[in-house]
Amino acid sequence: MELEDQNEETEDKTVKIPKTAEKGRFIEIVVPVLTLMTIVNCVIILVLVMNIGRKVNGLEQQMIVLQDKAAADAADMAADSALPEMSTFADVVDIDGSYVQDTAEAADIVEAAAMEDTHKPSGREENSDGIRRVYLTFDDGPSANTDRILDILDQYGVKATFFVVGKEGYADQYRRIVEDGHTLAMHSYSHKYSEIYASLDAYKEDLAKLHDFLYELTGEDCNIVRFPGGSSNTISHVDMWDLIDYLNKENMVYFDWNVSSGDAAKGRISTAQITKNVLDNIDQYNNAVVLFHDAAGKDSTVDALPAIIEKILESDNTVLLPISEDTVSVQHLHE
Repeated sequence: MELEDQNEETEDKTVKIPKTAEKGRFIEIVVPVLTLMTIVNCVIILVLVMNIGRKVNGLEQQMIVLQDKAAADAADMAADSALPEMSTFADVVDIDGSYVQDTAEAADIVEAAAMEDTHKPSGREENSDGIRRVYLTFDDGPSANTDRILDILDQYGVKATFFVVGKEGYADQYRRIVEDGHTLAMHSYSHKYSEIYASLDAYKEDLAKLHDFLYELTGEDCNIVRFPGGSSNTISHVDMWDLIDYLNKENMVYFDWNVSSGDAAKGRISTAQITKNVLDNIDQYNNAVVLFHDAAGKDSTVDALPAIIEKILESDNTVLLPISEDTVSVQHLHE
């Protein structure tokens, strides 16, 4: 029995030893596997993080692209909104009929033309002796239309006033204005607003140049003036009263207008509209100074003259006269 017990104990010990070894071997296998899995998971997580980072960077780049595109679209919209204005200036012509390349000068021309056509006189023009005096005045000449205008005036025996600028190649027209008994008056030599109205000295120089130019051609000592854009223009960088004071000191007198033909507008205005603009408004004044333009492209102005002149001549107590030193001053600015 004792031997059997010992054998059983020996058997028990023999069985327990393999279980402990198996556990050890299991742990030795599992731990590396778990470690490997952990490493694999870490690598996977790292890869995912890197992918997410790349996607975030991609999104950021897309956002930058979208922002740039939005900015570009906004700039395009702003440019598109400016196109009408630019196109408005793109086809502006000067008094010679040439397209104006300088945008600032084109803008001045458009602004001055709009003011000329819409200015409302104060009505302070002096009334006198029940006779309506009408003065037809032509700015910006001479031009290709000057001879036609002079022919029509001669046909009706009417005298007018020409506020001329300095141009080469029109010596005969300057002289004919004087020889036909019309008033030769000064507008400006260059008719470039940015130059004329840059300073008081600039205005003086321009006007003196025109005065001497006309005197040499015609012998006329001109002293009647019209400011480009009128005395009420909003373009001048000089206080217009400074320019008026200068004219007064030089014994020169300036004239504006109280009736506009409307032909300053860009583009062609119809003969019928010009006729209506004049005839519907001259009855408001005993001294009506009518603004026309003697410039290239103003054919409808010339075409409107016969009907306008005929209607005025048919009116009672109405005369057509050229401006002189004795003419009642029609001026937009008053003391």
